[in-house]
Amino acid sequence: MKKISICLMLIISLILSACGTTNEEMETETEKGSATETSGTDSTEVTTVKFATWDYSSYGYLQNAINEFEETHPKIKVEVIDIPSTDYETKLPIMLASGDDVDVMSIKTMASYSSIVGKEQALELSSLVEEDNLNMEPYLGADKLLELNGGLFSLPFRNDSWLLYYNKTMFDNAGIDYPTKELTWSEYREIAKKLTTGEGNEKIYGTHTHTWLSPVANWALVNSGHTLVDGNYDFMKKSYELALGIQNEDESTMDYGSLKTSNTHYSGLFYNERIAMLPMGSWFINMIIETKNAGDTNVEWGVAPVPHYEDEPAGNTVGIISPIAINKYSEKQEAAWELTKFLCYEEGATILAESGTMPAYKTDEIINIVKSVEGFPAEGGEALSTKVTALEIPPNENAGAIDKIIQEEHELIMLGVNSIDVGINTMNERVQELLNQ
Repeated sequence: MKKISICLMLIISLILSACGTTNEEMETETEKGSATETSGTDSTEVTTVKFATWDYSSYGYLQNAINEFEETHPKIKVEVIDIPSTDYETKLPIMLASGDDVDVMSIKTMASYSSIVGKEQALELSSLVEEDNLNMEPYLGADKLLELNGGLFSLPFRNDSWLLYYNKTMFDNAGIDYPTKELTWSEYREIAKKLTTGEGNEKIYGTHTHTWLSPVANWALVNSGHTLVDGNYDFMKKSYELALGIQNEDESTMDYGSLKTSNTHYSGLFYNERIAMLPMGSWFINMIIETKNAGDTNVEWGVAPVPHYEDEPAGNTVGIISPIAINKYSEKQEAAWELTKFLCYEEGATILAESGTMPAYKTDEIINIVKSVEGFPAEGGEALSTKVTALEIPPNENAGAIDKIIQEEHELIMLGVNSIDVGINTMNERVQELLNQ
């Protein structure tokens, strides 16, 4: 019996010991499990925001901005959906309509912006702006130009304006003063004639009128109070007279037909010093600087405000706003707002300015950054202070259809198929018919 009692005691002791060890191990495993779960929770806190834009790999400033955002916002990762520029206006609407989980999107044109807002696919941002107490003054009114249907559905990212680029060497050789904001369109035309030299393939043109509607229509828009969605285009007559006079009478710009047939890009003509002047958007500043830094051009260039008509104020221009919007149906709106705000506000504007790209958010400090970029011409500061008084195409539900009509009639005028009067009357009739539907 004594032996049995001892054995029972030993067995009980072993069982208790084993139970104690098991409990400790269980506690340890539980702690490990808790730590792993916490770690897992931390990792899931990183939110991935999908950002749709076009030609992302071509824009170093945007890549820099995204990288900086991810560094300063470690809980948010940006997945860029890079769509070719030529396909963007087609693919983005399809993605939105199919319920694709795009969170943030670059807006390419006011026509597409109007469509997205009209289909209620963009988040209204006014309440977010108020909650974060954003100072909208540095947008210089660009945010107001984006208001549609009584709301603000995007923030301005870039606000490119039309400027006048010129070849300093050609001006120096001809003994002509560099352009300033006081230059009128009549004086511009005379300078273009003086700077046109040579014949055939060796001909140097005094200026360049690109094939877009903008380098003609914009000069009529800038101080007129009109827009391209009004439905009456009589105000554009003087700009067509100027453009066709330079093209057909002076022959100081390549003709429209040749440019369309050859698909000639304005940048190559400027880089290769085939033209002395070039009205073009402020996006060209960054393009020239990068091309010179790469050693692909030796052009000595300057930039000034666009000319003005004699009876109109100097220093004004037409703008092209490139905004950023948030998908109304995004499930990550808080993170999407953080990205949108970063890109479009002071942080993003600073990064754009450092590359010589003009942001929509402009303060004296931001403009000074652009001026200080290596390669920016010393005489170019005045161009950065031009005031945008009109948009090429403002937000409007019919913007896309109207733009198509005007572009079609514009081409017929520039090719000489229709006279200026016939072309403008046809614009008026076709757009009015559209608006009356």
